[in-house]
Amino acid sequence: MIRKFSLGIASVVLVAAPTTAMAASYGFNLRLTVAVQCTVQHQATGFGIVSGDAVSLGTFREYCNAPAGYNLVINYTPGSLEGARIIAGSDEIILNGSGQAVLSRAMGPRVRERPIAAIPGEQGFDTDRFELRIIPA
Repeated sequence: MIRKFSLGIASVVLVAAPTTAMAASYGFNLRLTVAVQCTVQHQATGFGIVSGDAVSLGTFREYCNAPAGYNLVINYTPGSLEGARIIAGSDEIILNGSGQAVLSRAMGPRVRERPIAAIPGEQGFDTDRFELRIIPA
């Protein structure tokens, strides 16, 4: 009876050994592709409130998951807003009337919310709209 028991354990070891070795040789390669998505949402909270020379244009929330970052661009009517200053959080630019300017750059993915304000140029606000866009790098 002792011999049969020993032989039984040896059989289990021999059967289990190849199964364990084969399981170790299998693997999975998982690759996911996430689409780049970038959005800018404007909120008119506090719109029109004047602080010194600056007129509040509300706040905006920017979201972009582009791995290499992105540019936040302001588009406006060419020939208008020349000399106007746009202030978004700690970023500030002076518009030259070209119709487009880079307001800020991010070096990687980012989500943030910032206030936006404008100080009119010599001709005041000679257009009633502009657009904020995100361009992935």
